[in-house]
Amino acid sequence: MAGYELTTGQTIQHSWAYTVGLFITLLFAYYIFDTGNSQKNRFRMEQNGSFVTRAAFPQLPYGHIKNPTYIKTEHGNLLLTSGWWGIVRKPHYTADLIQSLSWGLITGAGSFLPYFYFCFFVCVLTHRVSRDMERCAKKYGTDWDKYCEKVPYIFVPYVF
Repeated sequence: MAGYELTTGQTIQHSWAYTVGLFITLLFAYYIFDTGNSQKNRFRMEQNGSFVTRAAFPQLPYGHIKNPTYIKTEHGNLLLTSGWWGIVRKPHYTADLIQSLSWGLITGAGSFLPYFYFCFFVCVLTHRVSRDMERCAKKYGTDWDKYCEKVPYIFVPYVF
C-alpha cells in the first residue's frame, strides 16, 4: 500500500496499482493534450508555410500528422478531421478534464475540495463548448454540419 499522511492526521492509503494506474492515466492525458495541440498548431503552420521540423525536446510522437484530412469551408478556413481532432472535436479539453480528475482521485474521497477544480472545469468547458458550437454553426453553416457528421463527438468517443 502506498500511503501518506495529511496535516489533519489522516492517512490516505492506496494500492500501488491504483497509484501507478492514476499516474499512467495522468501521463496519457498529458500526452493527448500536448500532441493534440501540436497537431493543430503544426497543421496551421503547414497551411501558412511556416512549419519547420524540429528535433529538439520535447517533440512527442504523433504530434505531427502527415497528410492530414480536413474540410475546406466556403470561408476558406480548414477544419482538421484527422489525428485526435478526427476522434473528438475538443481533445485538449478532454485531456484537461482527465488530468484534473486524476489530481482529485489521488487524494481519496475524504473531501470535496480536491474535486472542486474538476467540477468547476466541467462547467466552464461545457459552457465554452456550447458557445463554440453556436459560433461555428453561424460562421460555417452547412460546412459545420459536414464537420459535425465527420467528427460527431465533442469530448468522449461514442459517449458525448
